[in-house]
Amino acid sequence: MPSIKGQNILVIGGTSGIGFAIANLALQQNVNVAIASSNSTRVDAAVKTLKTSFPDGKIEGYVCDLGTSDVESSLDHLLMNVTSDGTALLDHIISTAGRAPDAKPLAETSFEKLADSGRAGFTVPLVIAKIGVRYLKKSPKSSLIFTGGQVAEKPIANYTLYSTMAAGLIGMTRNLALDMAPIRANLVAPGPTLTEMWGPNREQVGEVVAKNALLGKVGSAEEVAEAYIYLMKDSNATGSCVSSNGGSLLR
Repeated sequence: MPSIKGQNILVIGGTSGIGFAIANLALQQNVNVAIASSNSTRVDAAVKTLKTSFPDGKIEGYVCDLGTSDVESSLDHLLMNVTSDGTALLDHIISTAGRAPDAKPLAETSFEKLADSGRAGFTVPLVIAKIGVRYLKKSPKSSLIFTGGQVAEKPIANYTLYSTMAAGLIGMTRNLALDMAPIRANLVAPGPTLTEMWGPNREQVGEVVAKNALLGKVGSAEEVAEAYIYLMKDSNATGSCVSSNGGSLLR
């Protein structure tokens, strides 16, 4: 597999969970890493932790709130800073930013909730592609990687809103691969994964989920992060969806 040593990546949502695990694995590969999040305290803490683990690694942190009304300007400002005003283009942009699903019957979901969730889960990724392509090297070695979920393929009760967005990301990724070539576009679809998104009782939640899992376990952020490393390395992969779900689609 080709090396990604010395490449430059941006992980949006890189301060915790899968995003932080990607940053950690990338630094192990001697990649130059930038992480971004909306919370400055979390950014500072994540950068400090990563620098402690990799004192010789190149890691930078940035604050960017993609929940603002002018998300295009916010993202363009972030990418200008990360790439030194476009003079040091990126090899990969990875988006793992998300929020814990607030599952409820569609009939009980307000229009405002539908619009807000659709904006965060579908419109913002489109904007990341629209703006991000200008800051990526025009090469098959470069890529844009999104994060979806197993609900795109396996319905879960009261998850209609989220399965709609997850399924939409698959179509978006495939068409972006066509439109962005030679830059690649791919998607990772995690199944049940133990991260901070499961809340303060996530260990107990993980134990309950594991009891009904095919493999008797849930995924870890570090395991899922390997899929992103693979997609960065494989310059022949585009328009692809890589699943890391422990067989959750099988039953």
